Parts: sequence; C-alpha cells; structure tokens
Amino acid sequence: MNKKLYVLLALLLALAQLQPAQAGSGKEDNALLWKISGKGLKKPSYLYGTIHAVCPDKMAISEALQVTVSQTEQLSLELDMDDPNMMAQIMQHATLPEGQSLKALFEEEEYKALSELFAGNYGVDLKMLDTMKPFMLYSMLIPVMTECTPESYEQKLMELAHGQKKEVVGIETVQEQMAAVDRLPNAMYADMLARTATDLPKSKADYREMVELYMAQDLQGLQELMQRDYSEEDYRKFQEVFLVQRNQNWIPVMERMAKEKPTFFAVGAAHLTGEQGVIELLRRQGYKVTPVKK
Repeated sequence: MNKKLYVLLALLLALAQLQPAQAGSGKEDNALLWKISGKGLKKPSYLYGTIHAVCPDKMAISEALQVTVSQTEQLSLELDMDDPNMMAQIMQHATLPEGQSLKALFEEEEYKALSELFAGNYGVDLKMLDTMKPFMLYSMLIPVMTECTPESYEQKLMELAHGQKKEVVGIETVQEQMAAVDRLPNAMYADMLARTATDLPKSKADYREMVELYMAQDLQGLQELMQRDYSEEDYRKFQEVFLVQRNQNWIPVMERMAKEKPTFFAVGAAHLTGEQGVIELLRRQGYKVTPVKK
C-alpha cells in the first residue's frame, strides 16, 4: 500500500478511533505503553495506545518503543493494514443506501458552509459526493483541521515491524469495524460535519488541543475535551458503539494471539482505559497489565 493510500485509510478510520478515554480511569492509566504478562504467557506481549493522524513534527517513535517492538514476534493493529484489499473493502461501506442523499441531512446554511469548505480545500463540488456517508466526508476533513499532511502511528509501527521482518495482523475485520460505524445514525455524523464546517477555527483549535493532550499522555484531559462538545446521551452512544462493544469483542482475539506468540498490540488510545477498557478487561481475565516508561 503506498503512502498516499495509507494516509487516506488512516483518515477514514480516525473518527472511530480518536474518541478519548472513558470515565473512571485511575491515575496510572495516563500511560500509552503497557506490558501484558502472567496467566501462563511464556513471553510478555505489549499494548500501545495510538493517535491516528498527527503532523510530522509531532510524530515520535521513542527508542524504548522500538526496543519493545523488537521483543515481540508480530504487530497487531486494529485492522490488518497489510491486506492489499483493505481499501476496496472500506469503500464498499462508503455510500449511503440507495435513494438517500447527503444534502438531505443538512440545513441549507450548513450545506452551503460544507460545500464552500470542500470546494476551497479540495476543488470538489459537494454535489459529486451526494451518495457518500457523512462519516467518510468527516474523515476527509482531518488534513484541513490539522493544517498539514498528517502521518499515522500505525504506518510508522508497520515500517518498524517490516524492518524487523515481523508479520502484521489485525484484531478485527473491515466489516466488523464498519459495522460499528453504521450502528450510529448518519444524522449524528452529519452534525459533526456541520459543526466543523460552520466553525472551522474552533475545530482546528480542538484538534490541536487533542494532539497536545495525547502527547502529554493526558487521557483524562482527552475525555473532558470530548464531553465538552457533546451531550451526555451522544457521548454515551459513542462509548458503547466505538469502545465498549469492540473492546469486549477484542479480548478473546488478543488472548489467542498473545498465547500463540508475543505480540505488540497497537490500538487507538481511547480503547485502553476505564472499567470497560482493554487494560481492565485483560486484568479481569487474569493477566498482569503494567505501564512501561517510554
């Protein structure tokens, strides 16, 4: 997969994976790298929380992180990004059901602002994208909010794994991930698009703040940032669909992988913490999960 395709893929998945940590996380949860041991594992596996789209000057793969990857035998991302068919599979889920229209999801002023945003940044007439799901369009705006050509931690970790002759695998399939996206109504994604289009300076400022909180490993701050702009009900829906349900589905897959060979797991940082986070769920299964300084 070439770099341009990978960046597009990372952007398409960013919304689902940049939701911040859940409430109830402890102080120790403000860490991104974790060691998984115990319960009969011959060698430890590791768990790392990523952010999927950052400007190149914010990208940092520490020596400790490189060493940790070298101590495992495979890299497991949320999806198998080595799969040459992955982009085609994602695009199969990109369009609205027949007869539905993107324009119908917006008020007139919202649609006008969104049209101007796409025309100004991409030279695209929004009418040409009228069958696209708003989730996909939102993902396309991430370079606008970052004001750069963003890079992905997943891509960097893949390059590192390839350099060490390691296999890259996925915890879930494209179909499973896109099914999670479709569990929330298109109107909710359209609202996110409208917020961005009608107040772009705020969206840019929020994205910068999110990146800074991530770099500081301030997962509690990320949670507060998300809750600041959404109702309690909407935030609960995001948590249940994008975090809780998927985390629960991942645990048996992660257990199997870790038992077969020591694995470096890299997933969105949102998935790590809280009572239904991957860390706590693994502990309930009897594993010792401890933070690693990086």
